[in-house]
Amino acid sequence: MDFSTNLAEVTAQLKAKFDDYKTTATDLAPNLKAINTLITKHLKNGNREQLARLYLLDAHIYADGLKKTSRARAIWQQIIRDFPGTQAAQASTIWIDRLDAEAAAEPNASIPEGLAVGQKFPNFNVTSLAGSSLSPEDYRGRVTLIDFWATWCPPCRAELPNVINIYNTEHAKGFDIIGVSLDQDRASVLDFIREQGMPWEQYFDGQGWQNQLAVKYSVNSIPMTYLLDTHGIIIGKDLRGEELENAVAKALANL
Repeated sequence: MDFSTNLAEVTAQLKAKFDDYKTTATDLAPNLKAINTLITKHLKNGNREQLARLYLLDAHIYADGLKKTSRARAIWQQIIRDFPGTQAAQASTIWIDRLDAEAAAEPNASIPEGLAVGQKFPNFNVTSLAGSSLSPEDYRGRVTLIDFWATWCPPCRAELPNVINIYNTEHAKGFDIIGVSLDQDRASVLDFIREQGMPWEQYFDGQGWQNQLAVKYSVNSIPMTYLLDTHGIIIGKDLRGEELENAVAKALANL
């Protein structure tokens, strides 16, 4: 099988994953492996433009799937350095410029951190249920819902179809969710997430109400949600149903 066919195959497989919202570290690990295998195989004799496109796919996974923009930036910089003049290098320059513009557009540094609407949501850095790093800062540039929930919580389960519908409708437009599960049984959470079709990243530590993030943010009832704008500023709290749907739509309209 020639290189162009290999490239078309990995591109189609990756597109299918994103179309199905299968973008966790576990979902995308086979795609990263396939891309890196092709890069190694064709590094010496492959077409420069096609090789650069493989690196661009790699960056796409880190930027849009795993939300690791620093890793994506490093790959884009490598493409510009190693494959000058290619379309992929031009695209990489555009993506880096976009990241820089978003950073420059950060709101006034004097805005305090806190949990009130209009404040910066205090950041956290944890490991997700899928084993990848998870931090709201990695979601800058996207409207993001921080959702504290549990499988044993009736109101959470009642609201879930609405949350899933909003995610499926608005994800491609720039909306994401970070779930924080206050469950204690890992297997049950994984089964529930799979059965319900919840492709977004989740934090779980098995501590129930003593969940590290629940304690950090003084969560004493669930569901509890914080809706963040593209700069991590809280623009809504404890939104449900049509109220959440309208708030997300309004925030995305401003992108």
